[in-house]
Amino acid sequence: MNKRIEYWFDYVSPYAYLTTQVIEDLATKYGYTIDWKPMLLGVVFKTTNSSPLTMRPPIMANYHQQDMERSARFAGLPFILPKPFPINTQNTARVCLWMKEVAPERVGEFTRGVTKAYFSGPAGLNDIAWLAEYVDQMALDGAAAAAACKDERYKAQLAEACEEAVGKGVFGAPWVIVDGEPFWGNDRLPQLEKWLATGGF
Repeated sequence: MNKRIEYWFDYVSPYAYLTTQVIEDLATKYGYTIDWKPMLLGVVFKTTNSSPLTMRPPIMANYHQQDMERSARFAGLPFILPKPFPINTQNTARVCLWMKEVAPERVGEFTRGVTKAYFSGPAGLNDIAWLAEYVDQMALDGAAAAAACKDERYKAQLAEACEEAVGKGVFGAPWVIVDGEPFWGNDRLPQLEKWLATGGF
């Protein structure tokens, strides 16, 4: 059995923020490893003719914001919907891709930290200087992280990741794939845990 979890996420997704805080512990509990797969929901939405939850008709957007706040309280996590929201996160995603190469064991720590900072705000998520400082505080190379944001290689990797996500049927975040089985949304964590515990159902 392939004991690997593909974890597709965008740093700007509130529900991915909630999942990100627990997904690595969940994987470790059942002997799985995580392949962190940053993507850009804006690119994905273009292929599905969709839009961010908070940019949908008011009757839907108002509910989604209420649900985000309630879901964070339920998880015991801080949550403030940032303004402006949503934002592009290509720089943060490129730093993640860089970190997967230079310090793969720290990717979860980085992703948990920057999303928690962003959603408990204010934080300069996607700001190159802010990201460099954050990486420096992790005792890693902030200057190299900043350079990665403008590196054509990481730009290409991120574009390819978005194409791969769409090719695998990903249309939202968080999106988890285990044994070829997709799970969409933070509310699917109980199902995901049962799958990891039993090997499928």
